[in-house]
Amino acid sequence: MFEKMKSELEAAIEANNVPFASFGVTDALATRMHNHIGSVGDAALDDTHIFRIASMTKPIVTVAALQLVAGGDLRLDQPMKEILPELGEVQVVSRKGDELVFAPLARDITLHHLLTHTSGYAYDFHAEIIAELVAQEKIAGLASDNDGFLAAPLIFQPGENWEYGINIDWAGKIVEKVSGVDLNEYVKANILRPLGMENTSFSINDLSADALVPLGLRDDDGNLSDVSELMPNVTDGPYLGGGGLYSNVGDYMKFMRMVLRNGQGPDREILPSGMVRDMFANQIGDMQVGYMPSQNPMLAKSHGWFEGNSMKWGYGLMVNETEVAGRRSAGAGAWSGLYNTFFSIDPARDTACVIMMQMLPVYNEAALAVFDTFERAVYSDAS
Repeated sequence: MFEKMKSELEAAIEANNVPFASFGVTDALATRMHNHIGSVGDAALDDTHIFRIASMTKPIVTVAALQLVAGGDLRLDQPMKEILPELGEVQVVSRKGDELVFAPLARDITLHHLLTHTSGYAYDFHAEIIAELVAQEKIAGLASDNDGFLAAPLIFQPGENWEYGINIDWAGKIVEKVSGVDLNEYVKANILRPLGMENTSFSINDLSADALVPLGLRDDDGNLSDVSELMPNVTDGPYLGGGGLYSNVGDYMKFMRMVLRNGQGPDREILPSGMVRDMFANQIGDMQVGYMPSQNPMLAKSHGWFEGNSMKWGYGLMVNETEVAGRRSAGAGAWSGLYNTFFSIDPARDTACVIMMQMLPVYNEAALAVFDTFERAVYSDAS
């Protein structure tokens, strides 16, 4: 069924000078296809290799927070200053002429704001005003091995807009505070191990550093250099809920299968079915998942998703309200990771797919071309 897809993907990978990719397709019951193209050093890429999945961590940590809501330990409309008092002291930065000015919160930050990226938190590689504060060394920039960047201000008052940002890093801190254990321990006990995700962790010590694939940097001519040292391996906390997991395709399909099964794992419920449906529901009203400009071309290319389609945010997922022609059904959920890992979950077709590459910047033309080829082939076969 998927032989043609692999040949098309091999052609796209070769044409775009992508060194390797791991990819898979699953339905609610089982893996339908899992394969690899390319090599890492002298070894062919295989099931044992580990990837940095960056923001594909967010849906998993969102599920962790929703578990605590389901258990009555948190409320979606609860002011998060009740859990972490510093979230009541955040300021909102804006520009007035040539000056940056700061104002107090007009309303409380809730868990709903954090899970939907409507709190006002942003990323320094997307939001110009946050990038300016980082350049002025007034706040710390995003990092993979520390959480100093959480001291950033908001760029609008909570609930007033949508902006992709550091919200799920804060959600991870909330999970830790409420559960009384660190984020890695909580996620392993309540999501990863019940799903059999033995190749996923926030700590490389739980896995194998030797199995971690190299990280490439693609220049404007398509040449790649190894920049793995820019992202130090994480062995212990602080664990970052917005982007800290290591994983691979085989494991991520287990998570997506749970979602397709409305929250059911192999042996137990991971999340109530109603909350899984909420993950795919529009949680941001009239707001849209908008164009994301780049303030750091090494990390990210400017990018917008599917011009002409209404793009919303649920809980942990970007949701397309209308069909993406040749790709996803209306109501599918998806997201991606900084190192060009991508997934989509299409309940209407009982199909989910994931592809993992490992290079910067995110949303570079080569990676997007490979993902486009992959997803079109997947849903062509699924239909």
